[in-house]
Amino acid sequence: MVNYYDILEVHQEVSTEEIKRSFRSLIKKYHPDIHSQNKLWAESKTKIIIQAYKTLSDSVTREQYDKQHKHLFRARRKPGTSKKEAARDDNIQARIRIIFFDLLDGHIDNAIENYEHLLKDFHNIDFLSYLNHRDYIDCKFLLAEAYEKMRRYEVAITLYEFILERGKGSTNRRHLFHEIKERIRNIYCRNLARTASPEKALGYYEKVLKLHLYKNENAFIYKKMAECFLKLEEYENALKHLNIALSLKPNLQGANKLKAKLKHHIHDIFL
Repeated sequence: MVNYYDILEVHQEVSTEEIKRSFRSLIKKYHPDIHSQNKLWAESKTKIIIQAYKTLSDSVTREQYDKQHKHLFRARRKPGTSKKEAARDDNIQARIRIIFFDLLDGHIDNAIENYEHLLKDFHNIDFLSYLNHRDYIDCKFLLAEAYEKMRRYEVAITLYEFILERGKGSTNRRHLFHEIKERIRNIYCRNLARTASPEKALGYYEKVLKLHLYKNENAFIYKKMAECFLKLEEYENALKHLNIALSLKPNLQGANKLKAKLKHHIHDIFL
């Protein structure tokens, strides 16, 4: 459940006027026109901000919300937390916020440097303990995007796949998860598989198939796998995957050229 007070970056006890001021500030900050490179993300962000504002700016709906979701407003710290542990948590939260805001502002070099320093200082840190769920997903997505821009594809893939796993079964933000699938596909197919050995490329293509993409996209993947098997001189496997590709898309571009190559190795070929 999303904490609307976290979304609007205010405390539960704030006045309606303070909620309005924070709302105006956040709408300007996350406006899609400002974040042209991440327009879908910014639109999603402003949508939830508006939703939170509509709920909390009205006294009746705010009271209902507070009663229904009072479990959200309990302090994160467990009873008995020492001052040292509390200071440590505050330090981590502040550093995560700096990373998040740097990512939002496009300062990806600073963000990645601070992120990697944080991981060294606090191994296996869980950002979800310090961010609300929506910001948590957004932060992970922007980190993945930053690594992708820096051509550190293996790290980017790990983060993208992590977000998909966390969002499995979720009906919210489908457009974001669809975009992540496309990015994973592009990294595997355009960046990693092209320079990899046929054996390794096949592993990448298998992972793309697990994304459950559209038929046309899967047809392309099966054709690329057929090409890999041809390079490995596994002609029966090449034929098998080419047939699957053609069953998904009969007029698949490049299929005839691949078919001609296979005919040199398999005489009784029926495609």
